[in-house]
Amino acid sequence: MTHPETYKVPEFNVTNAQLNRLNYTETNHTLSYNLALNITLTNPNKKILFKLTDIQVIAYHQNKRFGLVTLMDRQTLFDQNPKSSSVFNNAVIQGWKPMMFEEPVLPNADLYNIDVVIAFREKGGGLSGQVMCNLKLPLSFNGTSWNCYKTTKCSKVFYYRGS
Repeated sequence: MTHPETYKVPEFNVTNAQLNRLNYTETNHTLSYNLALNITLTNPNKKILFKLTDIQVIAYHQNKRFGLVTLMDRQTLFDQNPKSSSVFNNAVIQGWKPMMFEEPVLPNADLYNIDVVIAFREKGGGLSGQVMCNLKLPLSFNGTSWNCYKTTKCSKVFYYRGS
């Protein structure tokens, strides 16, 4: 007798991250930023196909949201086959935003704490969720990447069923 497979949620990892700009101007309270990410999506299930849509990557510094990029919109359906992985290369979150910080944004910090939330929906199954990736990144200069960057496994924040 075969038993139905236990559903496993999508797994996300940040396999490369480069913080090219994170400048805060105190006089006009403006944050200028450029963060490039490679994100791997894995379907750990043996037989279950994911049909994902509305995939967004949201960046935070000091618990304040500063940028967002949409990898897949609500009209785009992305099939992730069982036991396979896909890579979203060079997802870039860039721009500027007026904002206030409680703590100083240090211009010469060795590492910056950047939290990345990946939000997604599953078409048909009604699954929605978010995963959190806690990154510690140096500021890159002249587009050079940081060779010591290790893959960050994103932790499960929450998953829920709904329409």
